[in-house]
Amino acid sequence: MPPLPPHRQLPGGFEPTPMRPVEYAEVSGTVSFRQAFTMLRRRYLLILGMTVLGTTIGLFLASRTPATYQASAMIRLAGERQTLTGAEEAAPVLGRTADPLLSIVELLRSRAIAGVVVDSLGLQVASWTPEFSFEDLVRVGVDPRAAGDSVQLVFGENEVKATRGERVVTAPYGQLLNLGVVQFAVRSNPGVESATLGIRPREQVIDALVAGLLVSRREFTDVIDVRYIAEDPRTAQRVVNSTVQAFQTLNVQWARERSRRRREFLAEQLGQTDSMLERAQAELSSFRSRQQLASSRDAMAAEQTALLALDSRREELDADRQTFTSLLGRLKAPDDASRAEALRALATSPAMADNPAIGGLYQQLLRYQVRLDSMTTGPWRASPTNPDVLQLKSLARTTQDQLVQAVSSHVQALDARVTALAGLRQRTGASMQILPAMAEEEMRLNRRVDALANMGDELRRDFQRARMAEAVEAGDIDVVALAPLPSSSLLSGAVLKLFLGLALGLMLGTVLAFIFEALNTSIRRPEDLEAVLHVPGLAVIPRITSGPRNGPSQFRKLLGGGRMKPGAGSPMAGNQTFSIGIEAFRNLRTSLIWSDGGEALKTLVVTSAAPGEGKTLTAANLAVTLAYDGLRVLLVDCDIRRPRVHGLFHLPRAPGLMELLTSSGEPGGPPPPPAIRETSIARLSVLPCGALPMNAANLLSSTRMRILLQELEDKYDIIVLDTPPVLATADAGIVGSLTDGVLLVVRAGTTDRNAAQRAYQQLANVGARVVGTVLNDPGGELAKEGDYYYPYDYAAQEQ
Repeated sequence: MPPLPPHRQLPGGFEPTPMRPVEYAEVSGTVSFRQAFTMLRRRYLLILGMTVLGTTIGLFLASRTPATYQASAMIRLAGERQTLTGAEEAAPVLGRTADPLLSIVELLRSRAIAGVVVDSLGLQVASWTPEFSFEDLVRVGVDPRAAGDSVQLVFGENEVKATRGERVVTAPYGQLLNLGVVQFAVRSNPGVESATLGIRPREQVIDALVAGLLVSRREFTDVIDVRYIAEDPRTAQRVVNSTVQAFQTLNVQWARERSRRRREFLAEQLGQTDSMLERAQAELSSFRSRQQLASSRDAMAAEQTALLALDSRREELDADRQTFTSLLGRLKAPDDASRAEALRALATSPAMADNPAIGGLYQQLLRYQVRLDSMTTGPWRASPTNPDVLQLKSLARTTQDQLVQAVSSHVQALDARVTALAGLRQRTGASMQILPAMAEEEMRLNRRVDALANMGDELRRDFQRARMAEAVEAGDIDVVALAPLPSSSLLSGAVLKLFLGLALGLMLGTVLAFIFEALNTSIRRPEDLEAVLHVPGLAVIPRITSGPRNGPSQFRKLLGGGRMKPGAGSPMAGNQTFSIGIEAFRNLRTSLIWSDGGEALKTLVVTSAAPGEGKTLTAANLAVTLAYDGLRVLLVDCDIRRPRVHGLFHLPRAPGLMELLTSSGEPGGPPPPPAIRETSIARLSVLPCGALPMNAANLLSSTRMRILLQELEDKYDIIVLDTPPVLATADAGIVGSLTDGVLLVVRAGTTDRNAAQRAYQQLANVGARVVGTVLNDPGGELAKEGDYYYPYDYAAQEQ
């Protein structure tokens, strides 16, 4: 930012702190309990609505839920097969870290087990008659390919007649009815005249069984519970017991099949490994008979040590050479600044200790420079043409040239040493070209022999284990308890769905509340404003009255004008000294005075990022408050597109600022019109906007505007300028660059963070000095936060 004119500098001759670039506020990854509670309170209607909706849905689903029964069986991972074989079956798969109990849980819920259960129980057959239960059928058998067919049953006194398509079969109760793709027997007369059976697709029934089967392990045990819920208690019992028994049988079959395949594979691998081991041992013996590797290894170790030392020393010399080459280039630079920087770098280099000549020349140059500085500075400094000064400058240049030559000689010496080390490194490396190949070949052959020997031993052990495991006819799963017939139904599904709907509605409402809060990027608290803009927040302006929330209405109530009585919070009334509005703007006035550079504020721009944020009301109220404190205040309306100040004070719009700017102001010319008007507030004057000319925007950036502000500063203690929003036009930035400071008004819950940052950046780009911000809160957003209040309302409440 360019320096302010002399009449706008702060006391003591210091200039304002340069503008800081806009930084985005860091967003914490955690939310405190207080913040979460405040957010929930703000969005309680949303949460309540979603909770009511979830409860309604739960009530609807609960009314359609029949009673259900749950059967439960228990199995455990006994490890009997491992005990008999003396080895772990899981060991052959190297690197497996899966939990065996979790694997069993997934296998129990697999489609293979479910298919066995469906086929054994005939679950493809379902009763379409509510009065007739599937449990009245026994010995049910269904062709897995059958689907989409139906069977009509007619029950007589001693027999039952079954009809499927054109096929009709009659049999006594308890005897088998064979209808081709389906066969079954009816236990006894069910007490109904007829019933209809349907045959469902096998895959559909398997899907339903897998989805309804509940398998879980008990924590810190090897026990697994298998549960199934059905509307008929006998169906639930049969499904659970068939599942655990089918899994136990298949577990034995799978284990024996794995052992057989493993034995065959290991036998083949063992033969190949033995053959490869013999060839590897023969190759190693032949190699050792031709080479002597003990001395080669010692020589290779010595040569490697020497090469490492040479490489380390060469890297050090390369680093020194690069450093001094860079310093030498800067010492030969034509400008004095580069040479001075190179001399300072040379003072800290190792050459000062390694090369006495460079160190001595640098010390001598330093002494000449100190003597020259002592003679050419201070109140008794010598003339530049003084013979002693000229002699010292000549000696310093000569010494500097000698120092450059010394550094150049040092660089040449380093080049020679690096070249010598490179030659030695090349000769040493040539002698090692043969040794590594010999040692590497022997190590390779040794590793191969050892690996094949270890592999052969491991394969023999695994082969024996596989033979034992193949002979064992036992599995690792024991059925601890089969499922008994459920005697009582589960907790009412209706109640469960009701509570589930309530919980889901509450959770969904809470999640939506958090989402809406995350999407809301508006500024709501003073902390948000300071974190976004990094400028001090000077005051929070609450809702001034309990009436309408528009700006003119609030301002007229604050001034005591309009149709309000003088006792409605007006400074003119005299009996509301501690009203909310007056104390809010007194707090703003005090913060301005004590802000950085507040004593030097003669001109102050009040603006906002976007329209509707309360900048005009804030500017007018601040001007009234400053006038009450005994200051001569001028309120200038610079909002040439939407002027409102004249309406607040019931003044004519013209003549005003535009007429003053279009007048020539030259001696002998026409006098400027009387544009400044007094108000009902003592020591408060208003300069309206005036009529809008064609080049209104150019007038604000003209030299006449600068001169006019300087003339008005001599007549008033402070000038408050109301400008258009920063993001709407460029007028705020133009006027802000001509004044001592800018006050940025932000409306709580309305102004977006990005908009405030862009407004601040635009002001900073033109050199405007933002002295602080005002959080305008006419909607009571701070009260919704829960932990905020307006301290200047304390006395008013007490009165």
